Amino acid sequence: MSLLRRKNGFRADTTARMRERARQNASQAVPMAKSAGTAAMQGAGEAAALAKPHVRRARRWAAPRVEQTGKAVQEKFAPQVSAVMTKAARRLDPDRKGRRRRRITRGIVLLTAAAGASAVVILLRRQPPLPGTGGTGPADADTVHGTGDKSAPAADEATRVEVNGQVSAS
Repeated sequence: MSLLRRKNGFRADTTARMRERARQNASQAVPMAKSAGTAAMQGAGEAAALAKPHVRRARRWAAPRVEQTGKAVQEKFAPQVSAVMTKAARRLDPDRKGRRRRRITRGIVLLTAAAGASAVVILLRRQPPLPGTGGTGPADADTVHGTGDKSAPAADEATRVEVNGQVSAS
């Protein structure tokens, strides 16, 4: 076993020396850190002062080029982009074709309804009126002119038509 080491590690005096050295270094580091912050602020200020004229020169150089590019975009690319966007908007707009289809559909439905109604009217005019409904059918013509059968009123009294359309004898 060596004299410098013990079973559990360094000797007590070595550990104490290391602690003392760490304290000294830490006490020296605190003022250095404070001064480093101040030095960094001063260095940043100096760098900004040195860069300011270069930045102005770069901006003077870039300004006319940016303006020229803006004019070129406005004159050359903007009309093309505008045309493409207008074309895309027309493709996206669902109302243009939909309105026309709605009008056509409404017109077809209206014409179909009108044709159906006129067909019903024509069919009703072609049918002979039902007897006893007040029409000018053959049974009414005989009773009006007096040439009809006298037993007809008796037959009407003997048979009655109910509300549901069924004929009953009384």
